[in-house]
Amino acid sequence: MPRYLLSVGSFCCAMVLVCLLGCSQEQQDAVRQRRENLAKIGQAYTEMYNSGASPKNSSELSAWMAESADAGTRGAARVSLVEGDVVVNWNGDLSQRGALGSLVLAFESGALARGGYVVMADGKVKIMTLKEFQEAPMLPANEQ
Repeated sequence: MPRYLLSVGSFCCAMVLVCLLGCSQEQQDAVRQRRENLAKIGQAYTEMYNSGASPKNSSELSAWMAESADAGTRGAARVSLVEGDVVVNWNGDLSQRGALGSLVLAFESGALARGGYVVMADGKVKIMTLKEFQEAPMLPANEQ
């Protein structure tokens, strides 16, 4: 009987471990997707700005993204923008090339309450605590 209980206990522990590892991979994939979405949105924003028009709202940027040759930009990133998972600083001024790494271009909607991932105006995605986010300068609007 003790040998049987040991075998059953070992089997249960192994199954729990397999389940936890599977969940962990799913969580890692979800985080990776969130980061990629922000990076793609930042890239599309910059490309649109460099073409002569700073995006003024989600409809404009979403339409730009829909025309992208990159399937990731057309797909998940665009959906996260349209559904409001990402908040963008619209009509931004990207002309201050040296300062772009310190300016927040877009962020996860949850960052307002708890911090989270942001994409800086230079295209780098990073995570900020709530305090860091609250103190971070946002991309200034065009003065045109």
